[in-house]
Amino acid sequence: MFFDGRGAERIETENLLAFRLLDAENQVINEGMVKTMDISRTGIAIEATIPMPPGQRIELTIGMGDDVVKTRGTVQNMNKLDEKKYQVGIQFDYLSEEDLSKIGMIYPDILK
Repeated sequence: MFFDGRGAERIETENLLAFRLLDAENQVINEGMVKTMDISRTGIAIEATIPMPPGQRIELTIGMGDDVVKTRGTVQNMNKLDEKKYQVGIQFDYLSEEDLSKIGMIYPDILK
């Protein structure tokens, strides 16, 4: 199941991702590890065990092979998959060219 709305092509992934949910004052209100479902130039979908409502700001550290990509984003949508799982769509607020290149080393189609 995938969310509509992201203009960039999505690439299926299964990477570990550490997240930190932030409140309006940029204080961490929750953190943990999840797995990715898909990624594009503009965002990422994750499978989470806690609800993450749209508008929530989030910091991400994504494992990419032997490297990591750090970025921030905003939750765009959330869909309950079952009692303990949510699919969460996150739009990147910023992704550096260096980090995009790191993703491209693992998923070359993202650079197209």
